[in-house]
Amino acid sequence: MLADGIQLARAASVAALATEGVHSMGRGRYVEAATYEGSEKVSGVVVGPEDLEIHIVAGYPLPRPIPEIAENIRERVAPQAGGRRTRVIVEDLEVAEDESL
Repeated sequence: MLADGIQLARAASVAALATEGVHSMGRGRYVEAATYEGSEKVSGVVVGPEDLEIHIVAGYPLPRPIPEIAENIRERVAPQAGGRRTRVIVEDLEVAEDESL
């Protein structure tokens, strides 16, 4: 099932947050990364006509390498992305509060 606009942004956010190694959605570094429709805003996802950007903050320690985490997110979103090129941007790492680190 293909999704457009805000539906795709919601689905991408849910998929990213359900992926092991993702701590939270990113907000964009210099420009806000979000999709808007009406009064709704989905932070961390930018939906374009040919592209989809998913901005994340990864949790550290990482359960697996970052490229594998990004590929897992792309695989989860692909059925709804409508052929859009999907880029996963890792904006930051959130370090777990663990005294042994």
